[in-house]
Amino acid sequence: MKGSIFRLLLLMGLLAAITQAQVVRADAGTPVLLAAGALLLCGLFAGKVAKGMGLPRLTGYLLVGVAVGPYALGFIPNAGVKGLELVKGLAVSLIALVAGTELHLGLIRRVGARVALLCATVCGLTFAVCFAATFALKPVLPFLTPMTVPQALAVSALMSTVVVSFSPTVTIAIVQETSARGSFTEFLMALVIIGDLFVMVAFGLAAGVTRATFGSGLDLPALVGGVGWELFGSVVVGCLLAVAMLLYMRGVNRELPLFLVGLSFAAAEGGARLHLSPLLVSLAAGALIANLDEREGRRIHHAINQAGLPVFALFFAAAGAGLRLDTLVTVGPAALLLVALRGLAIWGACRRFAPAEDPRLKRYLWMGLISQAGVTFGLAALVSRTFPTFGPQVEVLIIAMITAHELVGPVLTRRALMGSGEIRAEEAGGGA
Repeated sequence: MKGSIFRLLLLMGLLAAITQAQVVRADAGTPVLLAAGALLLCGLFAGKVAKGMGLPRLTGYLLVGVAVGPYALGFIPNAGVKGLELVKGLAVSLIALVAGTELHLGLIRRVGARVALLCATVCGLTFAVCFAATFALKPVLPFLTPMTVPQALAVSALMSTVVVSFSPTVTIAIVQETSARGSFTEFLMALVIIGDLFVMVAFGLAAGVTRATFGSGLDLPALVGGVGWELFGSVVVGCLLAVAMLLYMRGVNRELPLFLVGLSFAAAEGGARLHLSPLLVSLAAGALIANLDEREGRRIHHAINQAGLPVFALFFAAAGAGLRLDTLVTVGPAALLLVALRGLAIWGACRRFAPAEDPRLKRYLWMGLISQAGVTFGLAALVSRTFPTFGPQVEVLIIAMITAHELVGPVLTRRALMGSGEIRAEEAGGGA
């Protein structure tokens, strides 16, 4: 670990020198290339340091991104971080594809009904708590203060649907990193995936109601059609991608990691342009392959493990660099209050309503539901674009909450998996 720390410090010193050189020179070079190279190298070494300290690698990626990003030391320009959006979409698609290969029909039959019931309960209780707290903060939140009561209620509901969301990306990444296997891990993965499906539907409905309260009218057919297209359209496109993967693996069967990276990139970019969910597209593709041909599903899992480490390191380091620490100053107290209430609501719902036949669910499940990342970022940005009068301020508040959740969530998720006893002994001892 000492070698990794030395290399990390050396890299950060080099970045500091490059930053000073850019101040002197008018030609600052290409910020995206600087951001990609620096975050990739720093992320890889920071992940090793975090592993040596008994933390998830993902925490190392996030923290080093925060440190060298534009809102802390400023070694990486903001333009460079924004230019890495393509990598974010690729990483989400790859992670979701691996997660899909774990969704066998046998798993769905074993835990599907219990997961759906508990997920509805956790999401409902968390939404109610966050909704009540947000509306109660109307006198102190600048974007709610001038609104009428119906408008404030609608905006509070809209924001609360976003705040409820979990992070399949982070959860699945930690499960992959720790090689966790077992009934607890299966239950957790299924819950965070189904939970975000609930959130997408609720967000579409809340956005329609919010538009109506601000005078745009409630277009119910368009609302239902938009939500249906994002959900069912994503599944259909994912099934088509699965067929393409199977044909390639059986017909060409060469350079599978490179092919999967290219196809996942196309799914992420194409899905975003078609208003589909890249997460659901890749998830559906992986699930269909795993259930049609389990051997090919294992090959995909192995291929992504081979090719994915640099992509994941860059993705999470870029996510850390994009965390706006300055937002904590402006909306910090309200954000921290909502973070605490959300955590308490999730903890209480899991302790009270988790299936009693497995005591680990009542004790540890809530820890795996704290993280927030890609889906929450995306919905917050959508609020900002859809409602330009108050949306940017809502986005700032949500991003402040994401900042806290991203820093503590991965650690709690790993602790939950360790407590469940489903991390392999060598991974637990090595501090994955």
